Amino acid sequence: MQRTDMKRRFIYTLLLAVSSVCLFGSCEKTPVDADGLLITQRSQCFMTFFDALGSDHRTVLVSGSTQIDTTALTVKAVARFGTNLKRIKPYSSVVTDAIVEPNMGIWTDFSTPQQYTVVSGNRKVRKTYTITITLQQ
Repeated sequence: MQRTDMKRRFIYTLLLAVSSVCLFGSCEKTPVDADGLLITQRSQCFMTFFDALGSDHRTVLVSGSTQIDTTALTVKAVARFGTNLKRIKPYSSVVTDAIVEPNMGIWTDFSTPQQYTVVSGNRKVRKTYTITITLQQ
């Protein structure tokens, strides 16, 4: 009977050791940037969507008016008549793993064009977009 208990303990210890090695031994140090975001191997770098919110936290853009040109690196949008362009909160979507600098989602003065840089997931490709918002005529 004692021999069976020893076999069980041996098997249990062996399984524990193997699972520990698999769990902790196979972990690689994952690279992260200064903001704690994962750095990946992706080199794609482009903006896919743009929106702008007013002080009521609703979109101020005229539906269908936003044009994103990934070749010329421009975004052109039209805000509804009466929008205060000096107080706009921009938001965008970018390709997987890319980030935008400076951060969007803060009140920004769009009475003049603003520039935002999309940075690839591997942090090696940078494309600066000029965003222009004009008022609806």
